[in-house]
Amino acid sequence: MAIKAVIFDLGGVIFTLGEQEYRRAVAQRLGLGDALPPAYEEAMPALQRGEVAEEDVWERLSGRRIPLNAFDDIWEEHFRVNPEMLALAAELRERGLKTAILSNTQASHVAIMRRMGVLAPFDPVLMSCEVGCRKPEPAIFRLALERLGLPADAVAFVDDVPEFVAAARSLGIHGIRHTGDVAATRRALLALMAE
Repeated sequence: MAIKAVIFDLGGVIFTLGEQEYRRAVAQRLGLGDALPPAYEEAMPALQRGEVAEEDVWERLSGRRIPLNAFDDIWEEHFRVNPEMLALAAELRERGLKTAILSNTQASHVAIMRRMGVLAPFDPVLMSCEVGCRKPEPAIFRLALERLGLPADAVAFVDDVPEFVAAARSLGIHGIRHTGDVAATRRALLALMAE
């Protein structure tokens, strides 16, 4: 069956992935040296599911209350829109496909991306912190399929993390690992449209 929709990840696909640089700059701003403590990574699953407020995580790490938007400038410096991927998504929509977003993320980052307008052309937009589950959990992929109103074999999923691509494939979704080569990702998607 030819695909009818493509679900895109954000970091490493729609945006360049600057996670390590972002974390280093945040740690420095908090006065924690060049790295966030292990407690940050330990909090990540709950943070990305929206089970804990970011302000609470930052307070535990720094000992002081930090506003939600305190690191927006750092995020914007280290995560840049990939215009070639946005153009690919637009091309797919012009060809009649639905395009969606599925991302493991936190509330402050969602606010930045919405403010930028990057998410507007995509529907549905599933952010882990808003839906209460995250990749590679099957529930988030099932929710995406439900919101698209399509069976798994009619949907492709593009992500840069092999574990997340494998999770999508285990549910029958066509998983494509994006390695930074937009032309290769485009070829893989066009081939799925022709099936």
